[in-house]
Amino acid sequence: MEQKDEITESGIRDWSSVTRLLPWMLLLPLGALLPSLCAGKKAVFESYALNVYPQIKDAISSLTSWLPFSLAEVILYALVIGVPLRILTRFVMLLMKKTDPVRFVRMLVRLVILAGAVWNLFYVTWGFNYFRAPLQDRLAVTVAPRPKEELYDLTVELARMASQEREGLSEDENGVFRYETGGYREKFSALPAAYAVLSELEPCFSGKVTNAKPVAWSEGLSWAGISGIYIGLTAEPNVNVDQMPLLIPAAAAHEMAHQLGIASENEAEFTGILACICSSDPEIRYSGLADALILSGNALYRADPDLYTEARAYYSDAVIRDFRAHNAYWDAFEGPTEETVTQMNDSYLKHNAQESGVRSYGESVDLLLAYRDKKIF
Repeated sequence: MEQKDEITESGIRDWSSVTRLLPWMLLLPLGALLPSLCAGKKAVFESYALNVYPQIKDAISSLTSWLPFSLAEVILYALVIGVPLRILTRFVMLLMKKTDPVRFVRMLVRLVILAGAVWNLFYVTWGFNYFRAPLQDRLAVTVAPRPKEELYDLTVELARMASQEREGLSEDENGVFRYETGGYREKFSALPAAYAVLSELEPCFSGKVTNAKPVAWSEGLSWAGISGIYIGLTAEPNVNVDQMPLLIPAAAAHEMAHQLGIASENEAEFTGILACICSSDPEIRYSGLADALILSGNALYRADPDLYTEARAYYSDAVIRDFRAHNAYWDAFEGPTEETVTQMNDSYLKHNAQESGVRSYGESVDLLLAYRDKKIF
């Protein structure tokens, strides 16, 4: 005869330790819903960006900026390796009856809570900047559809400036741009001064920025098609330094723009270009101009291939060599990994009120056209 199973008082207490944690799991759906809850509240988040965010960012960066390596990268590797390993280890122990189901379930619940807490902390430490007022409002410029002839004029102007800046810069044995002295760390150290100059021209770019950091496994970012990434949780601008030297300073300036609370990719790209152009270092200026020229040239090609061909005549041979080397580098990494990460990035940006997704990177040209009258470039 089968005996009736009984739940001991200690068993009830054990499972009650799990049920007490369950309400905290709501942090995960809350993080997913925050973009919808924040939509349309630009005034609130502009106040956050100007008054709250700088205090949070400066407090975090005052600690992390002293580290010569990316703390965010270390944490990422620890999580990617540590979390699955812990789950697998505990699961094997459960099968071997060296732990009980209560402890295993409690561990899973705590991991879900941790994920929800980090997701919400992401918005508190930086992500709310996605919902602030557009940069064009703060700059008092108007972004609007413009005739392709204006885009042609901008491309020609940038081509002339980039070609002139390129003259006399150091080259490798293939005639491709390289740094004459020092390396990318020297460029990273020079960029805060460039941002200081920019903030004098436009106070909306005021704020403390810290040196960008090289990603140790930068080649991994190249396989993902990523030139840089800003992590608000650690207030670190991270840069892929495996790529060609041409756009490393521009990538660093882009990520430092995110550090100023400029979340939109098109606005960060535009800001990074302006900062580079404001630098006293000709190699950094060239990087910013080359970045702007690539963007405007691509936009012109899409609008009118014939006009692009005419504008191309203003690119110097040296600039063309640099662009070809740049394209060859990134072409070598094309594949399913890059496509997958691009799709993930597109979904992430759209989830955070960036309607154009990854296409927003190219929309910085609209800001360049709108800002052209101020003659920064």
